[in-house]
Amino acid sequence: MVCMQRELSWLPTFFNHVPDACLFGLGGLAFATAWLWPGAVVFPTVLRWVGVAMIGVALVLIAATMSALRQARTSTNPIDAPSRLLVTGPFSWSRNPLYVAYVVALCGCALASGSWLALGCPLLGFVVMNGLIIPIEELRMAEEFGDAYRRYCQQVHRWL
Repeated sequence: MVCMQRELSWLPTFFNHVPDACLFGLGGLAFATAWLWPGAVVFPTVLRWVGVAMIGVALVLIAATMSALRQARTSTNPIDAPSRLLVTGPFSWSRNPLYVAYVVALCGCALASGSWLALGCPLLGFVVMNGLIIPIEELRMAEEFGDAYRRYCQQVHRWL
């Protein structure tokens, strides 16, 4: 758990698109591995259906998280200044429920593709979100909400 404070004036706007690029780009890559390297498709059918179910669960979680953000009238842009500290709903069990859903979806894509090569996609997505996007968001939240955010960080895990 890291709740840091640092100046963020250098932050370029392209960071807004990194999480979605991870989801759609790496999700697409997971399925592309099965098409490009059919010999790498080794998962049994039942495991591929588990992947489809994981994608469904992720979609429900994405919808619930987006609904909570819209109801609170706060931005989904990771570099916008936050307007509210959400601590209820999906945010009561994870500080990053949207990114949890993204990683679950990527795991689902990897399994559904059937390709063992696709297993790197959720790992790469996690590394990018955990190492690049989430720290930036945490800095913004700490700047905006101070002690209230630090208390929230102590009560709710970054992921699960």
